[in-house]
Amino acid sequence: MKKWCVLFTVLLASLSTLVSVSSVHAAENSAPAQDIQFIAHAQLPKNQVSTNVSYFDLQMEPKQEQTVHVDVTNTSAKKVTLETSFHQGSTNSAGVIEYKQTPTSVNQDPNKSIEKIVTVREKEITLAPKESKDIPIHIVMPKAALKGIQIGAIRLLQKNTETTKGNIQNQFAREIGVVLQSSDPAKIPSQLTLSHAKADQINARNVVVEQIENAQPKLIALKNIKATVTKAGSTKVLYQAKQTQASVAPNSAMSYPISLNGDAFKPGKYVATFEAKEGTHTWKLTKNFTVKAATSKNLNATDVLVQSKPSFFQQYKWIVLGGIFLLVVIVGLIGNTLRLKKKMN
Repeated sequence: MKKWCVLFTVLLASLSTLVSVSSVHAAENSAPAQDIQFIAHAQLPKNQVSTNVSYFDLQMEPKQEQTVHVDVTNTSAKKVTLETSFHQGSTNSAGVIEYKQTPTSVNQDPNKSIEKIVTVREKEITLAPKESKDIPIHIVMPKAALKGIQIGAIRLLQKNTETTKGNIQNQFAREIGVVLQSSDPAKIPSQLTLSHAKADQINARNVVVEQIENAQPKLIALKNIKATVTKAGSTKVLYQAKQTQASVAPNSAMSYPISLNGDAFKPGKYVATFEAKEGTHTWKLTKNFTVKAATSKNLNATDVLVQSKPSFFQQYKWIVLGGIFLLVVIVGLIGNTLRLKKKMN
């Protein structure tokens, strides 16, 4: 039991950097923290596993029903309206766990998704100046015990009622994490796969995307990440991406990008490789993929870096024109020399 507690405490310590009550997100634009006109904190219940964190970390039993509470306070002198939502943890392309939309889960029973288990019934809350309110969060556990952990977060989005200038509108939110467990996640073996790789684009720039999937209900913390692309049958690395650390949420996928650095895609067969360390274990995953001619043509036509690159003639036009001029002069000189010889003869 002590060993289990130590292992799970380590897991929660790593998770605490990902699920924070004071996480602040600004869409389209960033602003000082004082522009966020409310504060929120979790009322930790008796079945809280770790008491030194600011999110819900709950030991739950099958069929158990429980209501936990979040306190919100309007710190401003104006009325504040908050929109509430609840989302399962997903993994973005940078290897950071986020809670903004419902993710595509990997190897998970939809009925055991945390979004089915946890409900926030009040979808919108209005706070008068300096007013505080309690937000109840309802948890109804499934009949069978959860394997490993489920992670999610309640998201409190401050509605912007001010008139905005131009096309920029600030939106500010706070998130409070919810971790549910019925069994020891440390006893579950890790399972990481590179399901597929493909040619793609991010922000109108060519990339190869490697789909890394965590099929287990446990958090996987990775270090010393290196992803590469080689031509099939060759060991020469064409493109690569490196990262010191990343996390993959339980039963989620990470679309890991490798930039082509402004190069155009070339049709052909390639090999994608993903290497990383998880504790003392080293992962080395590979997947073959093909870039078709039509795909490369379409992507190259919309890559802003490829299109901004000068053509061969644009790069070397003065050399080419100079070469042509020199060739004309040489041909002219040879022609004159031959005519003079004929006249002399």
